[in-house]
This record gives sequence, C-alpha cells and structure tokens, in this order.
Amino acid sequence: MGLKSFFRTYHISISLLAIVLLAIVLRLYHLDYQSLWVDEIASMNGTDPGLPLSSVIAYSKFEQPPLHFILLHYWFKLVQFNDFNGRLLALIFAILGIVAIFSLAREVRDQKAGLAAALITSLSYLHIFLSRDVRFYTLLFALTALSYLFYVRAVKSTKVFDFIFYSFFTTLMVYTHYYGWIVFASQGILFFLLVLLYPVKKRFLVSSVLSGLFVVLLISLWVPVLLSDTRIQNWWVQLESFYWPIKFFYVYFKDVFSSVAFASILLFYLLTLYRTFRLNGAIDRTDFLLLGCTVLSFLIPLTYSFIAQPIFHVRYSIIALPTLIVLIATGLRLLKPSLQRIVLITSCCTTLFSLIMIEEFYVRLTNEDWRGMIKGVIESAAPTDVFLSDKEWYCNYYFKNFDSSYRAIFPSQLDLDKQKPAGVWFLEGFDVSPLDSAEVTLLKNGYVRKKTDSLYRARATYYFLPP
Repeated sequence: MGLKSFFRTYHISISLLAIVLLAIVLRLYHLDYQSLWVDEIASMNGTDPGLPLSSVIAYSKFEQPPLHFILLHYWFKLVQFNDFNGRLLALIFAILGIVAIFSLAREVRDQKAGLAAALITSLSYLHIFLSRDVRFYTLLFALTALSYLFYVRAVKSTKVFDFIFYSFFTTLMVYTHYYGWIVFASQGILFFLLVLLYPVKKRFLVSSVLSGLFVVLLISLWVPVLLSDTRIQNWWVQLESFYWPIKFFYVYFKDVFSSVAFASILLFYLLTLYRTFRLNGAIDRTDFLLLGCTVLSFLIPLTYSFIAQPIFHVRYSIIALPTLIVLIATGLRLLKPSLQRIVLITSCCTTLFSLIMIEEFYVRLTNEDWRGMIKGVIESAAPTDVFLSDKEWYCNYYFKNFDSSYRAIFPSQLDLDKQKPAGVWFLEGFDVSPLDSAEVTLLKNGYVRKKTDSLYRARATYYFLPP
C-alpha cells in the first residue's frame, strides 16, 4: 500500500468513525427518557430472560418471526432486564446498519458514496426513531443492507463466499420480519429479469439457484406460521392515501430541506439513468438491481394492500430505505464535489435543528406513560388494594420491573359479589377520558372515586369503599 493510498484509507476510516459517533449521540441521548409504549412492552414481556426459549418462540408466532426475540432474550441474560438495555440493543443494531449501508454504497459506487449513505442514514429521522425502540426494525434494516450487499457482490464477482453470505444474511432477514419475504421475493424477480436482459455466466446461474434454494429450504420451517398469519382479518394498518410517497419521504427525514434536496437528487439520478438507457439501450446491472429492489419493496406490499388487506406502513418500508439511500448517495456523487459538500453540510445542520428545536425529539412525550403511572401507584397504594386493567400485561411489566409484589388483573377477574376490597385501582392507557364499564360497576356497588392521576395518555384512578 502506497503512502497516498494509506492516507486515503485513513481519511475514510476517520470519517466513518465520526459519522458513527454522531449516530450514537443522536440515538443514545435520553434513550430511556420516555416510558416504553405497548409494542415495546410486548417485546420485553415476550423475551423475559426468565422464560424458556420455547416460550419465546411461541410468543413470536403471534408477532413476527423469532430471530429478534431470541437475540433480545439472550441479550437480557447478559445485561439487566430494563427499558434502557432493551433499547440499547436496537441502537447497536442501528449502528451495524450504518456500517452495512456504508459497505453497500461503497460496493455500488465508491467510498465517498459509502460515507454519504452512512451520513444520510445517521441523520434519517425514521432510523433515529426506530433506533430507540425495543422492536425489530433496526435489525431488519441492517440485515436487509447486508443481504443487498452480498447480492450485488455475487452479481458482480460470482464468488462462492458472496453467495454463501448472501444466503446467510437473507435467511436471517426473513426470520426477523415478514417484510423480509418481500425483499427476498424482489431479489428473486430481479434475478429472473437479470437473466433475461443481461448476459450471465453459467457459474452465476447455478450458484444463484443453489443459494436461493438454500434460503427457501431454511425459511420453509416458518411457512405454516406465515400462512396462518395471512388469515388474520381487520389488521390495524389502514390504506395509504395517494400522496404516500411524499408522506413517506418526509417521515424518512422530517426536515424540509433534506426531503426536497434528497428527492431532487433522486430524480436527477433517475433522469441520468434514463438518458443512459436512451443512448445505450441498457443501464448498468447494479443500477438496475438497486432501482428494481427499491421499486418492488414499495410495489409488492402496496399491491397486496389493495387486493387483500392493508399491510403497507411507513415503519415497514424500512426494507426499502437501504437501497433508496444508496440511490440518493449515488446520485449525489454525480454532482460537483463542492455542491455535494454544500448539500450534506446544510442537510446535517437543518436536520439537527428540526430534530432538536422543531420536533423537540428528546424532550417531548409521545409514548403513553405506563412507567410513570405504575411508579405513582406503587408509591400510593395500600397492600390490600386491588389493581384492575384491561392492559394488565403492560402494567405488570412495570410492576415487575420496579420489584413490586403488586399485579394487575382483568376487571372480569374481580367478583364483587364474593369480595369487596377496601381500595381498587383502575389503570388505563390510550383512551383515558371516559369511564370504563368496570369503573361504572364499581360506582354502582358503592365505591367512591377518590383521585385520578393523569399522565401522558395514561391514568390511574383510585376507588374506595366507605365504611
């Protein structure tokens, strides 16, 4: 390695390290400032280190494929079982995803494109938001980026190890989230189009088929569960409006300048591809694959949402974010170096301003305050009190987390004809205004409503029976 090459590598490494440190700061600050929300509590309850592995897998059958839950379960065998450490694992996966997208963009274009992609990801509002969530999204992002990385490498080099790593990371991706199947399906469709439209070697064809079959064989173990879940009706996701691309793009960055600038760069890149196609009758295979995977990652769930039931949601579209960001970074490299720096520096400044000042991301409450509610109840309740909640699973997570012996039960489990406790707490989240039917029953049985501690989208109401 020459001296010039050494300093170039050193500069790239330092730049990537700086981006990673920025990403860590943006994701680590006030990591557990807010209470866990219900999906996070579900992840915590389902991966409790005290549970056997079979219970964790059984829980995942009602959620998503089991990889994230298994990793979270064993993570809690190493660290304390609490909010901070649950979110910390998501943050670690997020940082791995930033390194992975650097590698993907570097493979597609060059090291500077890799740095641009890493910086854009580190500033992405959606990526930051999901990096602080005890869920599977950042792991899905990282594995999707790695799957694409070795998919592209396999197409370019046809080396055996690239196919092996592609099969490995793709299998892990599919076992992380059902949208991983969409990525795998997109890659399969593009493989057939690649064979039809581009010259390919026999070695590539054989290796591709074998690696694809190997993935199919491994993920077939979860097919019965997938088929069962497809029969679920009345899912919570709603059909997106016709302007969903604008909405999604804004959610990705939550900054007007960045959204407009990156969308413009993407359009410029697409126009460049179109001109190349008009001149040459074809585009580079790598560009074809990245563009195709991005389009199909949106198109497949959108089509399914119209013909079956809605499954298209901005959080799930994180599978499209790695290739979308790489396309933006590739388009950015088509601009003059001075313009590239202006766009990235300005985007960095406006994104931080939007995140901290406009969105008030680190100080504004957005999650139901289950933690604050349960903490207040523990401080005020008497040992003989009974705790009722339709959301008892969520309440009991924090009772246990605070080392309290109190436990909430469903309202139907309290038989007022046989027992009349002196004090009853009703714990509620989400819809905190109207009285629940169980509370009406308490009032009809002579209980008096004494106090209501209202927190953000959560309340604890105390009922007592006069002597």
